Amino acid sequence: MMRINMVPLSQAGNVVTGEMVEELILAGADIIKVGIGPGSVCTTRKKTGVGYPQLSAVIECADAAHGLGGHIISDGGCTCPGDVSKAFGAGADFVMLGGMLAGHNESGGEVIEKNGKKYKLFYGMSSDTAMKKHAGGVAEYR
Repeated sequence: MMRINMVPLSQAGNVVTGEMVEELILAGADIIKVGIGPGSVCTTRKKTGVGYPQLSAVIECADAAHGLGGHIISDGGCTCPGDVSKAFGAGADFVMLGGMLAGHNESGGEVIEKNGKKYKLFYGMSSDTAMKKHAGGVAEYR
């Protein structure tokens, strides 16, 4: 029988600057999530006016993380396979996918019917749907 020893890892984020990546890694995080506002259903940029181009964030944050032995996850902004390749090319160690995988039979989620057609409900964690479902609305989502 083979025994696998699992090493506990800590993850932090989301951030978009090398300085914050460095602070989080120095504080003990192993993996940093990178991205503010690039998700296909994210409302952060519209609601707050805050965001950062994803490719630029990944390049800057990967450089900072790798210099300290850390790793990054590119979180959001992928709408086609080329976007995934760009994230890896920019230095991401991992790439999160939401919208690209949503709606398939194998994906989780609630099936809803609209105008006689069936759809799978999809939302990101900064979407209106998530805020209403998990925090009671935008005003309570902090």
